[in-house]
Amino acid sequence: MSDTAARITDRLHSEALIENEERDWYRTGRIPCSDCGTMVRTKTLETLPPHRCIERQRARSERTTTE
Repeated sequence: MSDTAARITDRLHSEALIENEERDWYRTGRIPCSDCGTMVRTKTLETLPPHRCIERQRARSERTTTE
């Protein structure tokens, strides 16, 4: 597969993933935080409510460094 075809395929795949997340949010009211992976309940896709994202990332980082 050429480089151009691979880039197009990758872009289409990432767009499909975004559409799936938006569809799931529309049905459930939850969307995954792109930074920590936590499913967060939100009314809009503009911003996420506070959900201790920084603390979750720090804890995950500390766990991986000790392993």
